[in-house]
Amino acid sequence: KNRREIKFKDRNILFIGDSFTEGVGLKFEDTYVGKVSETIKKFDNNVEILNAGVQSYSPGIYLAKIYDLIERRKLPITDIVIMISGGDIADDYYKYIKVDENFKLKHIDQNNKFLIKVINFYKSNTLFYQIISRITPPKVIPQLIKSFFNKKKNKNYLSEEIKLLNISNKEILKMEFLTRQDYEYFFDEEAFNKWGKKAIGKSINNLKRIIKLTEQRNIKLQILYAKEPVLIIKKPKKKILNYLLLEFKKLEGPNVKFYYINEYHNIFNDDIDGYKKLFFIGDIHWNKKGNFLVANEIINKLNF
Repeated sequence: KNRREIKFKDRNILFIGDSFTEGVGLKFEDTYVGKVSETIKKFDNNVEILNAGVQSYSPGIYLAKIYDLIERRKLPITDIVIMISGGDIADDYYKYIKVDENFKLKHIDQNNKFLIKVINFYKSNTLFYQIISRITPPKVIPQLIKSFFNKKKNKNYLSEEIKLLNISNKEILKMEFLTRQDYEYFFDEEAFNKWGKKAIGKSINNLKRIIKLTEQRNIKLQILYAKEPVLIIKKPKKKILNYLLLEFKKLEGPNVKFYYINEYHNIFNDDIDGYKKLFFIGDIHWNKKGNFLVANEIINKLNF
């Protein structure tokens, strides 16, 4: 990939998140960050928008990455927007061990350099990678990649979309992403008490360390939590969802605001129909329309 030439301006807004922020499967201009950037720059040309979102990032990585960008590299960041999704909490708890006192992240795959290279190579085929990467243990991905191409199934998603839009509600409700362990704690109090509450606490602590860093440099921080298809199609236990949202809300301070991005799908009366229209079917990521509506909600809620 070509390295982008950055010309910093008076205001430099850094977006960071996982694959939702990276915008897998789409051109930058069709992602929610691209749409927000386009809108902001219509009113103010003295703003630069940076996107540091990468698939499988989580609050632990956000902490290490933000420290690297503002302390080691000394980038003149004035604003940071962190987009958190449900999978982030599980990733922080199960995949990433900790961020040490030197802001270096330890994680379970750090010694497997060959695997990381293979994954990064196939990330260039984003429409395929987005389907398998978050539903599969990392060590299984290379085998799945090989199997996928051997069977010659790598058709363009758009060419299949009309057929996918006609699948039944029953088929949607059987999709694998609805039963992932990532989201288990939302629907099962036993899972919440066993690991969910501790996982939330770990992510919140990582965010507190980010807040301390941004306060030291007078950087404005806005934290977003995105309502994903699992929470749209299946109804989480209200007590557990409210606990999570309250923990985020408690982080607010003079330079920190929290927003729940949960209204973009309200134009649809039927939640499953909304899923089919706003997400890549069979996956959890926003399509172009989903990104457009998420961007509109962010622009309406956040103070840029």
